[in-house]
Amino acid sequence: MLPHSAGEDTLIRCAACGYAANAERAAFRLPVVEPQPLEEPRPLATPGCKTIADVAAFVGVPTSQAMKAVFYTLSLPQVENLREAQELVFVVIRGDLEVNETKLRNLLGGGKLRPATDEEIHAAGAEPGYASPMGLQVRETRDGPGVLVVADHSIEVGSNFVARANRPGYHLTGVNYPRDFAVTLLADVAQAQAGHLCPRCGGVLAAQAAIELGHCFKLGTRYSGAVGATYLDPEGHERPIVMGSYGIGVGRLMAAVIETHHDEHGIVWPPALAPFDVHLLTLGTDEAVHAQAEGIYADLTVFGKPVRPGLEVLYDDREESAGVKFADADLIGCLVRVTVSRRSLKAGGVEVKARWAEERRVVTPENLVEEVRQILSDFQPPGALSTSATMRS
Repeated sequence: MLPHSAGEDTLIRCAACGYAANAERAAFRLPVVEPQPLEEPRPLATPGCKTIADVAAFVGVPTSQAMKAVFYTLSLPQVENLREAQELVFVVIRGDLEVNETKLRNLLGGGKLRPATDEEIHAAGAEPGYASPMGLQVRETRDGPGVLVVADHSIEVGSNFVARANRPGYHLTGVNYPRDFAVTLLADVAQAQAGHLCPRCGGVLAAQAAIELGHCFKLGTRYSGAVGATYLDPEGHERPIVMGSYGIGVGRLMAAVIETHHDEHGIVWPPALAPFDVHLLTLGTDEAVHAQAEGIYADLTVFGKPVRPGLEVLYDDREESAGVKFADADLIGCLVRVTVSRRSLKAGGVEVKARWAEERRVVTPENLVEEVRQILSDFQPPGALSTSATMRS
């Protein structure tokens, strides 16, 4: 990931220890809560309380002392009959946190998640808007009978929670896990946010926009097992193939490079990625100008292919004004602009300019290659961002 204000993703980072992960993966540490004497569950009428914040304010506790219930329907493909199997997923999480659906989906082995309907929640024996795992038949195992309840580890940090009572207009106080209810799976399914504590060092996490450049997905045997794709291990036993998906976004890489290597005139390509090293252009219609430019182009290329190792040339011999050609050269962003004109020939050679610099120099055609290589080795991108820092990020 590349930190950048134009990014479509969110990067969670710790400045103290360097921990970094995207928002779909990031973990965090909850503050230590002093243990309190456990109360007994007690029903409490909460008229007009529609949100966690409403309930917490009504009871007089912080939202971190309330439990939030979130319902999803998980759809999993069934290869045998080409249909999708659906099941209700009941997520319990602390009231000041949000569910990270990617973490939840990975925990459940993939598939598609969508918000559950009131009818699906009713069918599980829960009351929409006032649902609680208390009193429900909760699965003991992932594939057992009852309701699949997934709880975030946050319900273990704290005590005497306020939870819904499966009864319209009522909540329960003094709810504690695991004394008062069971869960099927207990895992990290919470969304990390700026201000949370670093899971490594306890420092404060920050969030910033970033561009995703590549990714890895651990697929395991989810798909190979479904279709019977196997291999033989050294003992000759048949095993499902372990799969992974690894991608580098070429378009995203290009976008990231341009976002970090440009000025008000256009792109400034780093040498390793520039489509051409030299932008050769002519000004005017003098035969001597074009003859010199053709000679330089022929010296550097054979039918457009580079003969000087590491140098490629874009040749602009259009009959356009200097302003148009210079503007196009800046926009395209090749690192060295070589201009052949009547003025440069009178000065003894060709005009050479680095894309990122204002200085222009006239060099002889014999010294052109050496000058170009020197400019490429002295590359300085626009602004304070260096090439090495860009690629490391």
